[in-house]
Amino acid sequence: MRLVDNVRDRAQRTLGRPIVYLSAEWDRMAPRERRWVAGLSIAVVAVAVSLGIYLVFTSISDLDTGNAEIREALAAINKHRDEFLEARTRTQTQEARLGVDPPQLTADIEAAAREEEVQIAESSERRPGLGKRWTEQAVDLKIRGIDLYALTEFMRRIETGTRPIFVTQLSIKRRYSEADKLDAELTATAFERVKTKEAAKTDAKAGAGDEAADKDKGKAKTEKDRGAPGGAKGERR
Repeated sequence: MRLVDNVRDRAQRTLGRPIVYLSAEWDRMAPRERRWVAGLSIAVVAVAVSLGIYLVFTSISDLDTGNAEIREALAAINKHRDEFLEARTRTQTQEARLGVDPPQLTADIEAAAREEEVQIAESSERRPGLGKRWTEQAVDLKIRGIDLYALTEFMRRIETGTRPIFVTQLSIKRRYSEADKLDAELTATAFERVKTKEAAKTDAKAGAGDEAADKDKGKAKTEKDRGAPGGAKGERR
């Protein structure tokens, strides 16, 4: 109780001084000055109240606008839900088809050319294009003296193989010497998934495990050869 009384007395003394000072100043003012001070105080209070009301209504208006935008977004999502699910399914299917193994772009193109009996005049690999999730690998091909049907079948064979490959560029020119033959230049593209740090660590551990297993097998085989009867010493005898 004594502590509470001390705090109360100190607060009264601290707050009483400015109140007494203001009261004395107010008493010394002329009536005209009092009216000016009272009017100025009322104006300040009115401006502060108006500003507070404006800020409150502005916040409420912003909340209403945000809620309206959220409702519109939800309505749009609900309207296009089936399209979104279909697109996501297509994306997941395509990613599953791409897999995690690196593409064998050149080998698959050569296999398709052998199956369709197509002669590739020139081929050159492009520099891989790096992305956040995928690495793009591309090969430029030049084919001379091919008919349209053979070219179509060759492209179909490339794009419907085991690993997904896409023909992203195609240029065709007719040969003047042979009306039914074409010179074609095309670009075949494949994608490789960028491995995360965890996947890279897993692959490194798996490689180290395979190497250790090979060493163990080699040691076991050597010890078996040394312990077998009629080994090297027997042959020397």
